[in-house]
Amino acid sequence: MNSRKESIIQRKVLREDINDYLRQAIVNGVLKPGERIVETRIAKELGVSQAPIRESLRELELMGLIESVPFQGCYVKKLSRKDIWDAYQVRANLEGFAAKEAALRVTNADLKRMELLNEQMGKASQQGNVKEFIELDIDFHRAIFEASQNKLLEKLWSMVHLGQWTFVTLKITQKSLPELAQRHGIILEKLKNRDAHGAELSAQEHILEILQSILGNIEEFTNYK
Repeated sequence: MNSRKESIIQRKVLREDINDYLRQAIVNGVLKPGERIVETRIAKELGVSQAPIRESLRELELMGLIESVPFQGCYVKKLSRKDIWDAYQVRANLEGFAAKEAALRVTNADLKRMELLNEQMGKASQQGNVKEFIELDIDFHRAIFEASQNKLLEKLWSMVHLGQWTFVTLKITQKSLPELAQRHGIILEKLKNRDAHGAELSAQEHILEILQSILGNIEEFTNYK
């Protein structure tokens, strides 16, 4: 049983590492819009089999960073302003609803976990540790969805990997890590006060502010023109 559990954990870590590698390659322009992603080449570069590469590509397709063309393969998607607008509008509504539901059902254990994540996020932002900040940011938002106790809502958020858009956020937006971290503290306070309406608005505003910042800077980011 332990060996099987370790194997599952190793596969999960491997998949996350590959996802991170491919996301970074896309947002940094190493893999350019319209470029075909060759599974065998990526597998060779990373020293892994094609199976986890294929799994990561499926997740990135759900996220909207790549597109699969029948009988041709996967290509880096040329993201338009409309693509980014759609993704963040959907995220704002899902995040807002999750925060509203969480405020009605959040437990003290949930709040303690979020407080810890928020503190760690603040430290990571002050240290300029982008990778750790992104991981904590995703964990914080996941904690809100879990606190909502709405399994379908949590599944939808996980399926389309909306939390992973943080990678794009930090690449395009001009907001600093401390600014982004501060917004999470506002949401947390609303949850502590069990303020459902306030939590919903704060979560939505957090995402929509990021959207406006991205749209204001996207022309300078040639990978996403």
